Amino acid sequence: MAGMLVLAALGALWCASELWIGLRRRATDRSRDGGTLARLVLVIGGGVGAAVFVALWSPGRLPAAWQPFLLWGGNTLMLLGMLLRWWAIRVLAEHFTVDVAIAPDHRLIRSGPYRVVRHPAYTGLCTTLAGFVCALGSWAAPLVVAVPLWLALRRRIDVEEAALSAAFPVDYPRYARATRRLLPGVW
Repeated sequence: MAGMLVLAALGALWCASELWIGLRRRATDRSRDGGTLARLVLVIGGGVGAAVFVALWSPGRLPAAWQPFLLWGGNTLMLLGMLLRWWAIRVLAEHFTVDVAIAPDHRLIRSGPYRVVRHPAYTGLCTTLAGFVCALGSWAAPLVVAVPLWLALRRRIDVEEAALSAAFPVDYPRYARATRRLLPGVW
């Protein structure tokens, strides 16, 4: 029971923080975004709802003996993902927006989590979502989230990287060659 309360509290904290970030960190010029924010919000919101539905009303529940580990492991992943996302946002400071945008005074950040991956806020988002679906204890829940999220996030990263490459034609390609997108040593 305590694990479910922690999951509910983490879920509420996650939703509240994303809402706060979304309301406070909009760009004035949203022309570069290409609709990727709306697509990502739809995929995440729909994916979370679908994952809960599938976990509660499908035969895909994992064995009962695994549930406490999945619940607490998922809660831990959710918290770690949120902390990574918040750290990445804090490091970017005024340059972080929920829209793909480049400010006139924008500079390329390569400190903090950006030393390890180019898009740590998305790594944090993916970790949070992975923790959430893990905590649901269903093998089917990740299936309804993974593919749509990957497609939306891949498109978003492509749009962001095109904007960053245009803004920093020498530095960003060099940074991209030396640093992976989401997972160190993988992608």
